[in-house]
Amino acid sequence: MKKMIAAVDALHFSPSQVATFRYFAREQNARLTIICLDNFTAELEPMTTMYPESYAVNYAQITAESRASLEWQRNDNIRKLKEVCEDGAICLRIVETNGNPVQEIVKESRFADLLLLSADTSFGSLPDSVPTRFVKETLATAECPVMVLPNSLSAIREIIFSYNGTFSSTYAIRTFTALFPECYSIPVKLLYVEEKNNPHIPYEDKIISYLSLHYDQVTTEVLKGDPARAFLAYLIRRNDCIVTYGAYGRSGMSRFFHRSDAENVLRTVDIPVFITHP
Repeated sequence: MKKMIAAVDALHFSPSQVATFRYFAREQNARLTIICLDNFTAELEPMTTMYPESYAVNYAQITAESRASLEWQRNDNIRKLKEVCEDGAICLRIVETNGNPVQEIVKESRFADLLLLSADTSFGSLPDSVPTRFVKETLATAECPVMVLPNSLSAIREIIFSYNGTFSSTYAIRTFTALFPECYSIPVKLLYVEEKNNPHIPYEDKIISYLSLHYDQVTTEVLKGDPARAFLAYLIRRNDCIVTYGAYGRSGMSRFFHRSDAENVLRTVDIPVFITHP
């Protein structure tokens, strides 16, 4: 049985988010642990004003009142989460992050087969982009594969492997295949975007030979144009597939997420995105 963990913010989460995590884990016959991250530091971070002197006088009172309100909200959310977990299908852990939720979830990922996230998971009261900073940093540093799930999950009818012949893209394909052997009957499409005007899929015979040992139906498709735009155009109207991406490694966070295909998909398309790095 696989061990999956899912990260939620104790102050900001939705029932549909938890339901999606639960449904995915159940479909994969996995044991799911929800890591409920409690981070008051980001919520209580003081903001500058036009009148810093008056703000300094009232800050202690504001902070005390804010913390009491946040504690009530946190406790009410945890109560709701415990109700969801009552039947024993999900384990629940409450983790105090002390201002660094990424560090905590990365530590947890070291002992898991798969980490589940929502692209809009964030910490703090200020608006954030999608995917959020928390999600980007977690994807770049997680010590296990990550599946970013939409808030509403449809039935999976196709697996799309993004591929360009590199070790990272092949590693993502092999890791997904090892994690989900029960997906052998789902149709697979190997998707390649032309590079340097070369329409031929790199090592095509080798990758098809490998995939054919694990999946009943394997097809290929070659796209033209900029990879990020081509992938996005291909996936934009899909909600019934999973797509895989290989990252460039822990030190390459900025290179991986700057104008990347994966970030465009996470921002725009409501499909599961599987990301891992060697």
